[in-house]
Amino acid sequence: MRIFALLFALGCGSDIAIITTEKKPQDTNSPEITEPSDVDDTEPSDTQDQESDMTELTIGFAELSLTQIACPACVGVSNEFDIFANLKLHYPTSGGYTDQLTPVGSCVTQEIGSYVSSEPIIISGTATFNSIQLYPSGQAEWAASNLMEYQIPRRTLVTVSTEAGTIPNAFETLEGFDSIEPYTLLWVDPSYAFDAVVSKSGTTFTWYPTIPGTQFEIMVVVYSPDGSQILGLVACMENDVGYMTLPGTYFQSYPTWALAAVYLTRHRIDRQPAYDFNGYLESHQTWTVLGTGHIE
Repeated sequence: MRIFALLFALGCGSDIAIITTEKKPQDTNSPEITEPSDVDDTEPSDTQDQESDMTELTIGFAELSLTQIACPACVGVSNEFDIFANLKLHYPTSGGYTDQLTPVGSCVTQEIGSYVSSEPIIISGTATFNSIQLYPSGQAEWAASNLMEYQIPRRTLVTVSTEAGTIPNAFETLEGFDSIEPYTLLWVDPSYAFDAVVSKSGTTFTWYPTIPGTQFEIMVVVYSPDGSQILGLVACMENDVGYMTLPGTYFQSYPTWALAAVYLTRHRIDRQPAYDFNGYLESHQTWTVLGTGHIE
């Protein structure tokens, strides 16, 4: 049995077992004629007032992540699921929270980091994503960890609520997978794990269902054959169309039977108006299945 330390953040689901006119004075001898008034008696709505005061800047970031681990013992963890939610609110800033994501249509061999400079707002109390309770984790920051899979609704619009205001329809949740191929990625027993081949000639992965407007990333983290050290990674991002081929050229330098942790992740990024906070809330949802394989 090969066991290696999990060095990357786990971030997936059991859908695979492993969202007036006015009248002018009339001449009695003339026909009645009406003309448009120059005065608009219509009062602006609250939404119009809010929109006129809105900036185009970012006021915070919401994150909901679910990871399902096919073989927990293979990666040194005890639970099949790792599910968490985070929220951060601040004064309007021009930064972007999802700039670190791999660009669609490309592959990278190292993770891209990003940092958004911001000034947190003054706020206390808890926050919620619909019925999910988040607790203070810093100034104007909230978190919920060790969530249960049943707490994550599928394809559902989420309202973010805090004591300072509410952001309706802030983001839509994702859903998991009915099928993933190669299925051998999902072996749960360590004695059978690492059977799936990530080929030096190229490997095609497929999944179902797909979700329009989302992206799909496959990241292969490569370890030494004994699992004792990390050798590198390859991450490729495409739109969620149900299949992706990883070019074999990225794996030529790795030894045959190097072990692989294979992350198959659906991403949804969004940016919705937050009128109570005078800006836009960015969000990032992920649904990941973590399987095992080897280089060949």
